[in-house]
Amino acid sequence: MFSLHDFIMKTLKGMVGQYPDFQVMEFALNWYAKGKLTEEDLAEVEAWFEPEPEEVIPEEIYEEGEVE
Repeated sequence: MFSLHDFIMKTLKGMVGQYPDFQVMEFALNWYAKGKLTEEDLAEVEAWFEPEPEEVIPEEIYEEGEVE
């Protein structure tokens, strides 16, 4: 059975990387205002744009004389 909610979320996910972040979030907000998305959906969309934490390399694995 067709789910408008799932269709919207799939469409938004497909927009990531194709459109500026603000446009994807604006589109999601418009669907939220129409009652088709929840605050949890908006939080999920926002999480798509949060930067990945950088991997920290412990200093002890660098050998002496190696330039960082």
